[in-house]
Amino acid sequence: MALLHIPFDQIDQRQLQRLIEAKAAESRDIEYKQASYGNADADHAEFLADISSFANTAGGDLIFGMAATKGVPNGFVPFSGDADAEMLRFDNMARSGLQPRVAHLRMKAVPLSQGANALVIRIPRSYNPPHRIIRQGKWQHRFFARSSAGKYEPNVDELRALFILAPQLADRIREFRIDRVAKIAAGEAPVPLMDRHCLVIHLVPFSAFDIGAALSLPEVEGAAIKFPPLYTTHPVDRRVNFDGVLLLSNADEKASQQRAYVQVFRSGVVEAVASSILAGERPQGGGSRLTSMKVEGAIVKYTTGYTAALASLGVEPPYAVLVSLMGVKGVPISFGVRAWPYDDPEAILDRDQFHFAEVLIEAIPKSKDECATMLRPLLDQVANAAGLAQTPTFGADGKYQLFTA
Repeated sequence: MALLHIPFDQIDQRQLQRLIEAKAAESRDIEYKQASYGNADADHAEFLADISSFANTAGGDLIFGMAATKGVPNGFVPFSGDADAEMLRFDNMARSGLQPRVAHLRMKAVPLSQGANALVIRIPRSYNPPHRIIRQGKWQHRFFARSSAGKYEPNVDELRALFILAPQLADRIREFRIDRVAKIAAGEAPVPLMDRHCLVIHLVPFSAFDIGAALSLPEVEGAAIKFPPLYTTHPVDRRVNFDGVLLLSNADEKASQQRAYVQVFRSGVVEAVASSILAGERPQGGGSRLTSMKVEGAIVKYTTGYTAALASLGVEPPYAVLVSLMGVKGVPISFGVRAWPYDDPEAILDRDQFHFAEVLIEAIPKSKDECATMLRPLLDQVANAAGLAQTPTFGADGKYQLFTA
């Protein structure tokens, strides 16, 4: 028994008490500390070894203020100091003492009924390992990992495996995208689409490729409203399929085609596809066109929503965002700020598929503006396809000027 299955914000005294009642022994992903670390170099080194060992392995929780005998918790020993100051000290030690820095450390004080607090640090599994100690004397430049017996120093073969993890993961994400885009282009999407002009967004949590990673499909069904198909406010139909949960834009179960869908894979990957993305006939004639503002607006709006939805299901960052345009060769494209009766310079798309460079999201964006800033390299590439050097939706101050999808 551990806490990793519990969203961090939901950890309270009741959850910690369950660990004591269940006699949940220390393991690869949980460790108890009766007291906090001291201020000596050796104490700092111990802290850095603990944090890096979790990050280099599978992540886990450090709990301060719980007594344990031979690794089995048996009661609270509340931390009576300034919890905020102590957590700031932890954060500063981790920032200055590890290379590369361990991102997304989360800390909280858990109020206890007998007064004072327990402190909990959640260390995520790192997808940029290995992390080494770069301070603290004889501990300097050492690496640590974890097993069920606690932290240890990995051997050469284990270190080599850690060093090649990140490149392998990047390759697997790209291979997943290539496979999915090929299936959509071949007409093998989960449902038939209205036409071949498609916007495809893949949101890929790094944890999706961990062995055993799986969402609860009943929980995904319950959160279906959080995964609206592109250019809609909510799904109007949902179905469980072999891959996970499918959210649809058409409520007619007998419909031969769908305009858009969202496939939430049981691994946590989100695939959002919209067809019929071209605008209709222009008043001055010349057929339909694609507006990159509409594409950009959808990328920002729905990435913001989908990341929040995944986090609510316990799927934490980092995420890779991958965007493709399909079936668009020969289609006119403009940015689309001006109304059609006025001058709005166009380019002609010169290839059938555009696969924009992936962007890494390392923290849940708090707003569409913040999400747009994270996605700016991708948004600039969409504008490049429309013949612009960069997207015009950022002002001179670097702030996003909102265009809605």
